[in-house]
Amino acid sequence: MTGMIEGGCLCGATSFEIENDFAFLLFCHCEQCRKLSGSAMAANLFSTTRTLRWVRGEAHVTKFRHPDRQFSRAFCNQCGSALPFEGASGRFVIVPAGALEGAPQVTKRAEVFTCERANWELGQAPAETFEGFPTYFDT
Repeated sequence: MTGMIEGGCLCGATSFEIENDFAFLLFCHCEQCRKLSGSAMAANLFSTTRTLRWVRGEAHVTKFRHPDRQFSRAFCNQCGSALPFEGASGRFVIVPAGALEGAPQVTKRAEVFTCERANWELGQAPAETFEGFPTYFDT
């Protein structure tokens, strides 16, 4: 057994724990995941252990299930952070990787729906990197 890993939302209204033993880490580039994440992709962990336990704030978890597709999402109704949910098939608990407090133990990693990558993600020159905001960024 690998032990438990904790996670939660940005505002602290919710927290959970789950066994730190994930079958997959998928970086999904599909249009649905891009729209939900507001980014180039979603990074989701898939657990078959089904050991998700809400430590705090389960009442703040809102679930969305698309009416026409096998697609679900859960989020904190206070801050909007993505949270774990049971997949439509019932085979997996899907955990947004960014919701975890530590490093997940993952068996397999893959990028999926790469044919749906956003056109602004393709063919870009490497971006500058900074440890914080660049000095030219006026916050």
